[in-house]
This record gives sequence, C-alpha cells and structure tokens, in this order.
Amino acid sequence: MSVSESDIADIRSVLAHLDPKSAASADKPLAISDLYAPPAHSKALSFNNPLIVGNRGAGKSVWSGALAHDSTRLELAKNYRELKLDRMVVVLGFHEHAGKVEGVAPSSATLTSLLSREIEPEAIWTAVLLRAVAPTLRRSLPKSLKDVVEWASEDPERAEQVLRDADQAFGRSNRKFLIVFDALDRLAKNWDQIRPLSQGILQLALNMFGFANMRAKVFLRTDQERDEALFDFTDASKLKAMTVPLSWHSVELYGLLFSALSRDGKSKAAFRRLLREAIGSTADADMDDEDTQRAIFNLIAGEFMGADRRRGRTYTWVIDHLADAFHETTPRSFLIALRKAAQTRIQSKITPIDHLGIREGVQAASTVRVDQLGEDYPWIKTVLDDLEGLEVPCPPDAFVRRWRSQGTVARVNQVARRSSRPGPIGLEGTTGHSAAEEVLLDALKSIGVVEERSGDRINMPDLFRVAAKIKRRGGVRPPTAG
Repeated sequence: MSVSESDIADIRSVLAHLDPKSAASADKPLAISDLYAPPAHSKALSFNNPLIVGNRGAGKSVWSGALAHDSTRLELAKNYRELKLDRMVVVLGFHEHAGKVEGVAPSSATLTSLLSREIEPEAIWTAVLLRAVAPTLRRSLPKSLKDVVEWASEDPERAEQVLRDADQAFGRSNRKFLIVFDALDRLAKNWDQIRPLSQGILQLALNMFGFANMRAKVFLRTDQERDEALFDFTDASKLKAMTVPLSWHSVELYGLLFSALSRDGKSKAAFRRLLREAIGSTADADMDDEDTQRAIFNLIAGEFMGADRRRGRTYTWVIDHLADAFHETTPRSFLIALRKAAQTRIQSKITPIDHLGIREGVQAASTVRVDQLGEDYPWIKTVLDDLEGLEVPCPPDAFVRRWRSQGTVARVNQVARRSSRPGPIGLEGTTGHSAAEEVLLDALKSIGVVEERSGDRINMPDLFRVAAKIKRRGGVRPPTAG
C-alpha cells in the first residue's frame, strides 16, 4: 500500500497544526466545531447518572460546559438522540469561575463565609437548587444565598413544596432539569472545607432521586472519588454504585483524530483517498471499528515502531506509552504527541509521520502533561523534581527515602499554603516523617502518576517518567538538554 507525496504532505500539515483544545471551565464550552462526541460517552451525559469521575484532561469541564450551554447541548442532542438532551434545562450549581459570572453558582468566598456560620453544607446546596428552579415557577426568592438558606431553614416545608412544584412543572412541560457541579477542588482553599462542601453536593445528588424530573450531575476528580471520608454519609454506597468513569479508549482517540482529518479542508480529500487505500472503499466506513482504524493509522505512521513487530505496533504503542497508571490516555496527550511527530526535523518520505517522530511526540506530551497536572496540583512539580535520576520499578522505600532526604513533604506543604489550590488529600499539616511520605506516595497513586506492581514495586508510566527524568530500562528516554 502507498500514499501519494501530496497526500502525505497534506495530512502531515494538518497533524502538525493539531490544536488540542480543552475547555477552560464549565462556563466556557468548546466551540461546536471542536467538539467530538464519542458514542461511549453517552453514559456520562445521561440524565440518571449522577457521578462522573475522570482524571485531569479526561473532559469533565468539556462535558459540563457542553451540557450547560444551550446551543452546544442542542447540537449534542443530534449525536445522542436517545438522551433527549434537547428536552433538558441545565444550570451550573458550581464551576471554576463561580461567583465571577452570572448564574446561581456561589463563589468559594461565599461558601467559606457560610461554613464559618456553621451552616450545614447540604442546606447551602439545597438553597442553590432553590435559586436554580425558581425562574421556572416565576418565584422570587431572597437575593443573597445566605438569605435563601435562612428562608428555607425557617420554613422547610414551604421550601420542599417549591422543589416539588418545580418537579411537577418540568414534568408537565415534558422537560428534565439538571443541576451540574464541576471543579469541586475549587470550592475552597483547603480540604477541611472542600470535603464537607463536596459531601453536601453528593448528598443533594442522592436526595434528588426523590424527584421524577430533576437530577444533579457531579463531575469529580479521581483523587476525590478515592477519598473514603468524602463518602462517609448514609446511603453513600448507592451513589457510588452509579459512578460513571470518564475515559478515552483507543477507538475514541483515533475516532477523534480521524474526525479532525476528515473535517479539515486541507486534508479532507487526502483522508478519503487514504481511507480507500486502507479498506478499499469510503462508503459506509465504520470509523469506530478497530481494524479499520489500525489499517488507516498504518498508512499514516507505518505499522511498526521500527523495522518489524519486535518493537511494537504504532497503533497500540502510542496509546500505551501515553497512558497513566490507570491505563488511560487523554485526548490532549494523544494529539500533542502526533502533532510533535509531524513537526520533527527528519521526516519520513513514505508516511506523514513515523516511529521516530512518535517517540519525540511522547517526550513532548510528557512535558505538557506534567505542566497540565500542575494546574490542578501545584505541588506535583516539587514531588517529581525530587525523584530525578531514580530508576523504576523500585520498592516504595526508594521514593520515601528520596523525599525524606530532600525535605519534599515540608516544601509541598509550603507550596500548598502559597497556592489557591489545596495540597494532596490527607497531607495537610504533616511534617517530613515516613508516614507523610507514604501519604504523598498514595496521593500519586490516586491521580494515576504511579502504580503498584506485583512484588511490592512502584512503577511510573512513561507519560510522567520522561518529563521527571526518571530512568527505566528499555523505556522512552527523557529529553536531553539543549
């Protein structure tokens, strides 16, 4: 099989200019033209699935923003017809920019103030829900959230009746109401406040199953979902049983790539010829079929990561080496790797990219991924920098000893105190002793940066290891300086 020089150039050009966008926050959705809707993500958008869990870059804010933005949601409804998204009314109950833009979502400062008054978190979020449904009933409520909380606590039966009336009103109009919560790590500056506020949201989500036409949807980080204290309330197990993981498998990632290539004006015709070369036809091609995807990508990148299969096949290799410890690869890492592969100085003459470029791409994606994690976890760079030169897999004690000798825990706590973002869950107030280092190691496990292998050994996937300049025999080499 072969591809013409002009098609190679066109496809390489589009790959080199891939723009791996991500939503800045739930209140700023991606443009419809940039949105890709994998069939597997329908569960995350479904009305009756309240808890969506994903790591950084999995698309939590992308989907919360898409649901909350009317025109984007209506467009999505065409891809997920069975979900009837066009019959939903969606309000953001909390998001990254809460309090800074118009809406019912309270700011973190407001939440902190209410907590200081010893107001129960569940009462706070019930008040937010009341404000969210009031326009449907043309009801006027007190202006401030504090006053709504007091109004509801003084006459809880009346407040409950407002919610029942709203539920019935949505039913009469054949609509569903959804209140969406995103960026729960931004609720406050420390876990002592974030945890009860998050717990209150989860309790509200569980309680709303008492309504026929109203639900809550909560987008939660993986480390928060693994925090046992967060789910320490009555019937929390029922809510956790309804968790939907937000993840991207290889078919969705390649579907995203091929969607971009088939949509771009420069590569559209070239991609159709590539598709015909790969499977013999362009009619009714199933772009979600793994065999079809592999045949196409073999023409784009070559079949092997070297001269033959001994070094791996490109279709699986690039996904595997961009995966975190949960064996999940984010769209951003995938697209960055392919973009860098197309930008390499030494270019293949027979394919748009090749195995050498893909290796460079993994190096680039690793650096970006660690930087990206640093936005949610400002302490991550301190932790990884102190591990430079370590070789994995290794016993847990190797991590503990290195961090102890570097005074890492104390510096992580300093970073957390200076930042508007909290430190690792469970580490607040600890000092540099072995238990604290073990908590830090657990924190890395909870966000997929390290994994525990058989034989009680800790490994770090290439996605983080390369940027951290940690060694592993036979692995992708960290980039050299200069």
